[in-house]
Amino acid sequence: MATVNPWKKFIGLLPGGVRAVGTVTAVDTASGLSTVELRTGVSIAARGTGVAVGSKAFVVDGQLAGPAPELPQYDIEV
Repeated sequence: MATVNPWKKFIGLLPGGVRAVGTVTAVDTASGLSTVELRTGVSIAARGTGVAVGSKAFVVDGQLAGPAPELPQYDIEV
């Protein structure tokens, strides 16, 4: 049954899941996994092989979502 609560409708529009950007360090086509190093230095295994080694990639819920642009990163401490 659909809700008429506007707050719940709004929350339903927001994207869910975990999103990250990292550099692909290895691709294993046999298993279909890629190793991605996040900006924090942590390496994770992500499903998918569509991004070349050395390129940046978007990772959504443990799966490669596609290439990410090569943009500068700034860390600002407040």
